[in-house]
Amino acid sequence: MLLLILERHFLYSRQNGRDTLMYYYYDAYTWIAAALVLAWVTWLIARRVLRNRRMRRPSRNNNRRELKGIVKIKRQLSSTYLRPGMRGNIHAVGVGRLDDGRYCVQVFISDRNFELWPGAGGTTLPNTYRGVPLILVEMPLAGLLSSSPAEVDQQISDLANNPVEGIRGVEEVIVGGISGANTNLFGESGTIGYFCTRKSAFRRQKEIHLLSNAHVFADLRKANLDDTDLIMQPSPGEAASNRPIGSLVNFFPLKFETGINDPNYVDGAVAKLWRPQPHKPVIPSIGSIKGHVVKKDVEIGEEVRKFGRTTGYTEGQIYSIYLDIWIGYARTGKAAYFQDQLLVQPSQPDRFVAKGDSGSLLVDANQYAVGLIFAGMAGEAAQNADGLRIEGYGVANPISEVLDRLKIDLVV
Repeated sequence: MLLLILERHFLYSRQNGRDTLMYYYYDAYTWIAAALVLAWVTWLIARRVLRNRRMRRPSRNNNRRELKGIVKIKRQLSSTYLRPGMRGNIHAVGVGRLDDGRYCVQVFISDRNFELWPGAGGTTLPNTYRGVPLILVEMPLAGLLSSSPAEVDQQISDLANNPVEGIRGVEEVIVGGISGANTNLFGESGTIGYFCTRKSAFRRQKEIHLLSNAHVFADLRKANLDDTDLIMQPSPGEAASNRPIGSLVNFFPLKFETGINDPNYVDGAVAKLWRPQPHKPVIPSIGSIKGHVVKKDVEIGEEVRKFGRTTGYTEGQIYSIYLDIWIGYARTGKAAYFQDQLLVQPSQPDRFVAKGDSGSLLVDANQYAVGLIFAGMAGEAAQNADGLRIEGYGVANPISEVLDRLKIDLVV
C-alpha cells in the first residue's frame, strides 16, 4: 500500500550530450503538500476555537436541557398570543423564574384593565401551559431608543437620581457609551456602544470598528448603504458641533410589520473608525471588556449595567430571557417583531434607559458583554407590591447573536 501512494511518475526526458536525463514526479510531494495544508487549516481552526473559548464567560448554567424545553413552550405561546389578530394588549412573551427557582413563561400586557386580545372579553390567562407556570406581567409598550433633542431634554430634566449623566459633547478620544449616529438622521441621537474587529481567516492587522444599532448607525429608510453614511460624533441631534469619525460598513435592515414568521433577531451595525481618530477601548464607569456571554448562558436575575448617551451609568437585572416582543419605531410609525431578546429590569429607584441610549453595551459584573441595548420603555421605573409590573426597562439583543450575525469580535 505504501508503494502505491508513494509511486513515482515519468514526466519527460531530454538529451544531455550522450546521456538521457529522465524526470519524474513523486507522489510523496503531493502528500507532503497536503499534510502542510491540512496542518495550516487545523491550526487556523484551533486558534479560532481557543480564542473564542477564551473570550466567552465560563458557563454557569447546569440545566440547559430544561431551559431548551421551556423555550420551545414559550415559542408555542408566542405563536398564539403575538400573531396577527391576537396582538393587542399582549405584546411580549418571555422566559423568567419564580421565587422558588422554577422556570416560568411570562406574558406581558400593556394594561390589566383591558381584555387580553381583541374580542377576549373576560377571558383570563391560564395558570399553566403544558405543566409550565404562566405569569401575567404588566409592562408598557417598548420603542426603539433613538431620540430627538426635545425628547432627550425632557428626560434629562427628570434624571435627578442619576449620579452620572451621559456624554453628549465632542470627545477627542473615542470611547464606548458616548453620543454618535448616522449623519443622515437629522435631529436624532444615539450611542456608540463599543469597539470591534471584523473576522478574517488570515492574520493581519485588523482595523478598529464601532458597534451600535442599525437604527443609530444607518438610515433605515434606505435599503443599502452609500458614501453618505458617515458616523458623526456627537450625534446629528446634539447641540454641540459634530464631525465625522467613521463610515458605515455593515448593518441589518429591520423588518417592520412582518409578523412572527419572519422575526428580527438583531438591531446591529458596524462602522469603520477612521485611522487618524484616537480611541480607547473602555466604557465610562465600567472599564474595558474581557469577553462576552453566550446567549444560552445568560442568567435570569444576574446583575448588569450600561453606560448610555442620555442616562449615563445605570444598573439593572436580567428579568426575562428568550423574549419575543413587538417594538415600536416612532420614526416610521410601525412596529418590528423581535425574537429571543433580553429584558432588563432597572435597579430601584432609577430607570435603566432613556431615549438616546440605543446602542449601549450591556455588561455583567465581571466585565463580560451580555447584550446590545436597542429598545425599552423610557419612563420612570416603578413596581407594584406583587412585583408584576415593570417600567423604565431596557431590551437588548444577546451579544453573542450580534457577534455571530455581523461576523465580528469585540476588542478585548
